Amino acid sequence: MDGGWLIAALAVALVGVGLAWRRAVAERQALLAENTRLRREGQAAQARLAETGEALTGLAEAAFDALIVVDRERRVRVMNAAARTLFQTQEAIGRSFIEVARQHDLDDLLAAALSGGDVGAGPVPALDLARQVFIGDRPFRVRTMPLGTEARYGAVLALQDVSELQRLGRARRDFVANISHELRTPLASIRLLLDTLLHNALPDAGMQRQLLEQIAVETEALSQLAQELLDLSQIESGQVLLKLVPTPVTDLVSEPVARLATQASYKHQEIAVDVPPDLTALADPQQVGRVVVNLLHNAIKFTPEGGRIGVRAAQGEGDEVMIEVWDTGVGIAPEDLPRIFERFYRADRARGGGGTGLGLAIAKHIVEAHGGRIWAESEPGRGATFRFTLPAA
Repeated sequence: MDGGWLIAALAVALVGVGLAWRRAVAERQALLAENTRLRREGQAAQARLAETGEALTGLAEAAFDALIVVDRERRVRVMNAAARTLFQTQEAIGRSFIEVARQHDLDDLLAAALSGGDVGAGPVPALDLARQVFIGDRPFRVRTMPLGTEARYGAVLALQDVSELQRLGRARRDFVANISHELRTPLASIRLLLDTLLHNALPDAGMQRQLLEQIAVETEALSQLAQELLDLSQIESGQVLLKLVPTPVTDLVSEPVARLATQASYKHQEIAVDVPPDLTALADPQQVGRVVVNLLHNAIKFTPEGGRIGVRAAQGEGDEVMIEVWDTGVGIAPEDLPRIFERFYRADRARGGGGTGLGLAIAKHIVEAHGGRIWAESEPGRGATFRFTLPAA
C-alpha cells in the first residue's frame, strides 16, 4: 500500500516536472521569438534611421545655403558643402561648433535654441531665432531651430548670404533714382518750351519753328530712352533670341564703321580698321553690330577734333575672337572703370552731352549673351580701349 502511494507521488511529481519543463521551454521559445522580433525591429529602425540620415544629408548637401546640425553639446553632426566652404573646413563632424566656426554670435544663437531662447537680452521664442550677422565682410541672415521637443536632438542652424539681395536692392533704388533724373530733364525742357509757345506772343515764325524743333529733339530723347530701356529689359530677361551664325569679323565691323564715318568726319576724325580677312566669329551680326556702334559712338563723342579712333580684331585665347575699339580721347578715371557698364552711369558728365547712359550696359549684356566678356582699359588723357570677346566659329 505504502509502495503504491510512493509510486503515485513520484508519477505526480514527474508530471509536474514535465509540465514545468514544457512551460519553461515554451517561455524560452517565446522569449527567443520576442528577442528575434525586437532585433529585427531594431535593425529595421536602424535601417530607416540610416536612410533618413542619408536623405537629410543629401538634402543638406543640395541646399545653396549653409546648413549645420549640432547635438545638445553643440558638437557638429551634419555640415553641408556650403557651410564647409564658408568656414573653410573639411573635418568638422564631432568637433565643437565654436571650434569649427569661430563665431561667438552664431554659438550664442545655437545655445539659445538649445536652452529655450535666452540670448542674454531676455527670452525669445526658441522655435525661430533669426539674426543678421557679418562673416568677414559678407552679411548673412541666420536662423536657428531646435530639433525635437526641448531640443532633444539638438539644433539646426541655417545661414543665407544676403549680400547679393542687398546689392540688388541698392541697384533697384539707384535705377529708380537714375531714371527719374533722366526723365526729369527732357520733360522739364518740353514743359518750358510749351509754356513759351502757349503764353507768349511769338510773331516770329522762325522762333516758333526753333522751339518746335527743340521739343522734337527732347521728344526723340525720351523715345530713345524708352526704347533702350525696353531693349535692355528684353536682353536681360533672355527674350531676345540670338541667331548665332559663322560671320567674318570684317562684316561685323564694316557696317558700323560706315554708319558712323560721317559723324567722325564732322570732328575731323579718322577711323582706322585692322581686321584679318579670314577671322570668323560665331555671332548674331545685328546684335554685335549694335555693340560696335555703341563703342564707336562713345569713342567719337569723347575724342577731341582731329583725334584718332580705331577698330582691331585678332584671335584671342583658346576658341575666342577679340575685338577692340580704341581712341585717343580724354580717357576714363581709374575709379570709374569698374562702374562704366552700369545702367545710367556716366564717368564724367562734363565729357560730353547727350546719350541715355544705357549703351554700355546694353553692350555688356549682348556680349555676355554670346558667352563672351567685355572690359575697358584707360588712362586719363590717354584715351580708352574697349575690348570684348566672341566665340570663334
